Amino acid sequence: MGHRVLRACVWAILASVCIGGCKRSESASAGQGKAAGEQTKPNIVLITLCSFRFSHMPVAGYDRPTTPFLDSLATGGVLFDRASSSSSWTKPSVASILTGLTPNVHTLTDMCGDRQIIGGQFSPQRILGDDIVTLAECLRDVGYATAARVNNVQAGEFFNLTQGFDDAVTSHDMDTPAMLDEFAAWVRTLSPDQPFLFFMLTRDAHIPYDPQYEYYLKFNRSAQAVPPERFRGYCHWVRQQVERRVEQRRPVPPGLRWKWVDLYDAELAQLDDALSRLPALLDETGRRADTLIVVIADHGERFFERGRIGHSRIPDECVVHVPLIFSGLNVPAGSRIHPVVRSIDVYPTLAELAGAEVPDGVQGTSLLPLVYGDPEQFPKLTAFSSYKDIHHAVRDENLKLHLWGDGRRSLHDLEADPYEPRDVWAERPDEAMRLDGLLCQWLDEEDALRQLVAHPDTRELTPEVIEQLRSLGYLR
Repeated sequence: MGHRVLRACVWAILASVCIGGCKRSESASAGQGKAAGEQTKPNIVLITLCSFRFSHMPVAGYDRPTTPFLDSLATGGVLFDRASSSSSWTKPSVASILTGLTPNVHTLTDMCGDRQIIGGQFSPQRILGDDIVTLAECLRDVGYATAARVNNVQAGEFFNLTQGFDDAVTSHDMDTPAMLDEFAAWVRTLSPDQPFLFFMLTRDAHIPYDPQYEYYLKFNRSAQAVPPERFRGYCHWVRQQVERRVEQRRPVPPGLRWKWVDLYDAELAQLDDALSRLPALLDETGRRADTLIVVIADHGERFFERGRIGHSRIPDECVVHVPLIFSGLNVPAGSRIHPVVRSIDVYPTLAELAGAEVPDGVQGTSLLPLVYGDPEQFPKLTAFSSYKDIHHAVRDENLKLHLWGDGRRSLHDLEADPYEPRDVWAERPDEAMRLDGLLCQWLDEEDALRQLVAHPDTRELTPEVIEQLRSLGYLR
């Protein structure tokens, strides 16, 4: 089946705005996947973690045992420690993972919030256009069985983000253990030689932080633990107190901050425990040897940086710096890759590994040369992130430039100040202008590509979707 989006004419149009190193690699091929895993079509499990802060993993230097299983995948495989998400919230960032396009190209940038209520009604919301070829459609075209399990409405069927998955379920009430149960049941329906792509997105670490009591006990730093019968009320009280102070721009006392972070860390540990069943499930279904596990986050989480919590709005590093892990399929163990990579690179990497043709116009670059080859020969990439069409940012190895909604620009040294508190534009004007030029190239590329993508459809929100958005904090 021919791919339907952004045909070859796009490259002539983009010739004047092409960013060096940001297109897909021509050197990597499915043959590299064969050399590593002895088959041309490996199975792929793509796990996307919602609201998952990379710096809260021990493998990233965190001093609490939050994610032993995910750390074991990272140390037993490849960890990209400078991976960037394309956006600071779920809908556009997941769309970028599944399409290889930046947000203002696929255009799923409209956030449904209280400001979108017009005359008592919500304005229609954009959904992914049918003409965009998703990763699932790309792999399905070369013989893959495809399935998805999603428990965040922003990344699921309603917004057309499960387009191309033959077996897709979006359920607000399905937790990570249930997703894995469904994965195992689905794999058993396939023939033993049928390659598959299984995508799961879990929001189990998303606000509200309400972990099981046993995990709270492991991460509670207070002198005395709350008794079990009061725990749910305690979680609600912590959230209410923190959100009220942040909203009123009042200081949040250290003790209350610890309580907030303790609940989040407990959520991470609970999620990690649930995911740790995956290798055994692959063993039970006889699929482990031929399966690549890829773990990424749609975005991170902010803990009082810039006086804020949660995510969204500002694409700062605590939110767009995400884990990216490749494990299994003879991926070199213990490989830690430092060059900058992006969430848009996942699509062409997996397509190439599967022997599928990457659609013209996909903005990412295959990372197979980094996984199986020589990182020194890989082109240096820049990462572009945005919030709607309001705030844009671009980063290279250690520097990041923000273009703020009011037109201001700021430059930040991520090595000296990883959470960007200090603007060094005046001290480093040459580097500031270099990154500003790169940012302009990204914006020009988005403008050119957007003209070639069919305008997305819109859909009226249903009462069920509105209630789910409210539970996630998008609506009051």
